[in-house]
Order: sequence, then structure tokens, then C-alpha cells
Amino acid sequence: MSGGDVQERAARIKLLVLDVDGVLTDGRVVYDASGGEIKFFDVRDGHGLKLWQRAGHGLIWLSGRGCQANRVRAQELGVDQLIEQSKVKLPVFLDVIAQRGLEPSQVAYMGDDLIDLPPMRVAGLAMAPADADPEAVRAAHWVADKPGGRGAVRQAVELILKAQGKWAEVTARYY
Repeated sequence: MSGGDVQERAARIKLLVLDVDGVLTDGRVVYDASGGEIKFFDVRDGHGLKLWQRAGHGLIWLSGRGCQANRVRAQELGVDQLIEQSKVKLPVFLDVIAQRGLEPSQVAYMGDDLIDLPPMRVAGLAMAPADADPEAVRAAHWVADKPGGRGAVRQAVELILKAQGKWAEVTARYY
């Protein structure tokens, strides 16, 4: 897809919907001795999401799995809504859009695997981490240089906010 087309798509985005495992994390699930899950989230991705919120945009995490680590990180970042145990994501994705009075063209979705293909095909801007499944890469309008859980989300946020002319405003305090 041409860079101009991606920029045009990005300029319309008001809501960012993210898969969790493989997008916000590196996709590994580690269990501790008591059976609790340990996941690795990238702090730069987290900061990117705070910049996203500072720009006044909505943020939803849509996961096929559920775990306490997701809930803790979502709460820490002030995510608008965390939806877990969503094994069939498209109906949930469409419901979220309708609840917010948005059109699919106003929503970006980042996914990394087959379960993410249906919402990626509907989203105004479909994105994937560098290490996503080849099917997700083919479905994406834009693919990050970074892998999931290692900066892909930060790159996506930067892409969209720059296309919207909001990057300088949300990062002004650092210059």
C-alpha cells in the first residue's frame, strides 16, 4: 500500500483497538511456580499509548485470552476498555465501533495472528507488528519495523499522530 494511502487512512483515526498477546507483548506466556502468568510489556509502547490519550483519542484492548497481567497493565495505563476472552473478535469490534458512534474508517486495529484478520479487514487502518503471522502482514495497510511487545505500538501511535499533525503538540513538553 502506498505511503500516501496510509497517511490518509491514519489522518481519520479516532479510536485505536489493539490485540494484546503478540502486539502489546512479545507473545510469550510464562507461568510462575503458582501458575500465575507473567507477560512482558514495553514501556515505550506504554508511553506511546499515553501520548495517544493525550491527543484525545480512544483506546481499547481486545484479547482472545484473559489474565491478571492484562488487567493490571490496562488499569495502569488508563485504557478505556479491556475486552478479554474474545475468541471471535469481529462482532465485538463492530459493537465497540457502534457504541462510540464511529465508522470503521475512523478505527485503527493492530493484530498479529489469524484471530485478528476479521477486524483487520474491516478497520480503516489495519496494522501489524514486524513479527506478525504472514497472513496478518498481508492484511495490514501498514507494518511496523519493530516486533510485538518491543515498540510496534509506539511506532503505530507515532505514525497516526504525525499524520494528524498532533505529534508536536503531544510531545511539546519534552522539547
